[in-house]
Amino acid sequence: MKEIKSFPFKLDALNDAGEFSGYASTFGSVDLGGDVVEKGAYKKTLKESQGRIPILDHHDPTRQIGWNVQAHEDERGLFVRGLLDLNVSKARERHSLMKMAQSIGGRTGLSIGFRTIKEEPDRKRPNIRRLKEVQLIEYSVVTFPMNLQAGVVSVKAKEQLIGQFLQNAVGLDERQTQLAIRNLKSLLSKNNEPGPAHSSSLKIGADTPNWEPLRLSLCRLLSSVKGA
Repeated sequence: MKEIKSFPFKLDALNDAGEFSGYASTFGSVDLGGDVVEKGAYKKTLKESQGRIPILDHHDPTRQIGWNVQAHEDERGLFVRGLLDLNVSKARERHSLMKMAQSIGGRTGLSIGFRTIKEEPDRKRPNIRRLKEVQLIEYSVVTFPMNLQAGVVSVKAKEQLIGQFLQNAVGLDERQTQLAIRNLKSLLSKNNEPGPAHSSSLKIGADTPNWEPLRLSLCRLLSSVKGA
């Protein structure tokens, strides 16, 4: 299963040829999905790929905008050096926005697509997952980074976001939230724009309010998360 980890990218350098560098992941911090990436987690995948990882636009495999050409781990995290292909229109757009962000003090968002190979629960905090080894598949330049350190935007994280939305914005209790999330599982799939057929399944009980505004709100929420 492919997972996504999104963050504001600390851009150390960017030139007119489309080359950039900075930290794509940091070690030791707990992200929004309850994960900690450990030092050494990227060691095997970097050896196998030699740091040659496709760079995509918003995780769309049909919109490759460059290649990562070098990567290594240090004490802080995963340092990468990428090269945008400025012959590609989307790459030119992203390059221009990255330059603008750099000039005004903004932050460029990056999002890593990876597979978890080895993991284990934290000994003191069993709800925290420690990532011991991951396979780096690609990374994307994105508009909305999710977290100052890192944030796993997987099905697990989407469920947490939906639960917070239902409890805080809609006022459902914990039991109703769990029931709602079970009924909204279809929204967490790849094609998370439900059609009319889903509307009738979004009912918790006879006293449940009109779910259509909630459905639209959740679609917008998930769309923004997916875009991140």
